[in-house]
Amino acid sequence: MVKSVVGRIGRWPVFAAWTEDEDGYEDLVPAPGPAPTQESGPGRYEMRFMALHSEGRFEEMWEMLADDAQRAWGGLHNFIREMPRLDQWMEILEMDVANVTMLDYWTDHVHGRTYENVARLVMRYRVRQQWKEWTFDRQVHLVAANGGWRTLCYPMRAGAVAGR
Repeated sequence: MVKSVVGRIGRWPVFAAWTEDEDGYEDLVPAPGPAPTQESGPGRYEMRFMALHSEGRFEEMWEMLADDAQRAWGGLHNFIREMPRLDQWMEILEMDVANVTMLDYWTDHVHGRTYENVARLVMRYRVRQQWKEWTFDRQVHLVAANGGWRTLCYPMRAGAVAGR
């Protein structure tokens, strides 16, 4: 049961960034501005993103995606249609930021992408599905953008492991 719920929360699709030029994929996605500080709230940003997700407010979530993530979804309507929903019986009871690490560079080895100015968060979720409650941790990455943060929430790819 836990695996099925974590799988649903693993919607929380595979996250990586990509840009394409005339020669194919580039190795580095540059940050579009200075790196925000930890105090500017990557944890608050992620909690807001997940709160919107649990409320089904996908249009608002769209604006929180990194630009290349938006391109990967292929537009707002695809995002709204394809973004996995939480099970109707599942409720997120609590979200906490267990740890934040600021990274000058981070490489997504699944997709071979490197990012600058990244916040790596360990998020702790306490959830309930009907009468069962449990807590689990999940690592996510946010990239610096326009003096704030944008999430690397990408569509699930067949055969890929969920995470971000």
